[in-house]
Amino acid sequence: MKSLSEFQDVMELAKRSHYTIVLDENLKVLEAGLEDEGYKVIVFPPGMKDPDIKKLSRGDTILTASSKDFVGDALHFDYDVIAVENVKFIDTKQDRTNQTVVKIAKALTRSELASLKGNFVLTIHDDGSFHLRQLP
Repeated sequence: MKSLSEFQDVMELAKRSHYTIVLDENLKVLEAGLEDEGYKVIVFPPGMKDPDIKKLSRGDTILTASSKDFVGDALHFDYDVIAVENVKFIDTKQDRTNQTVVKIAKALTRSELASLKGNFVLTIHDDGSFHLRQLP
């Protein structure tokens, strides 16, 4: 029989698998790690313009290192934004992926963004802390 914490972990993973993260093309290196964490991940082709990404991201969450490009239209196109401008990436691909993915996954879990109504910006900091703000 599973313990309560094991059951909660299974439930959290199940919720994540229905949560879609759209990666800005320069963050494609995070795709595999986020999928391993149980998230559905979409990476648009290189060169796709921001207006097209916004239209195709309705109801999803855009993960970006340039949140200013997406926040202004989040209400109109009904998506959330995860901003990682404040996360300092380590040079090696493996470390960058693992450490950044852990920060993102923990912030998403603790902020409960997936269960909130409305549109939000989740800003993740290098130390793993985060700031959640609802868009007006």
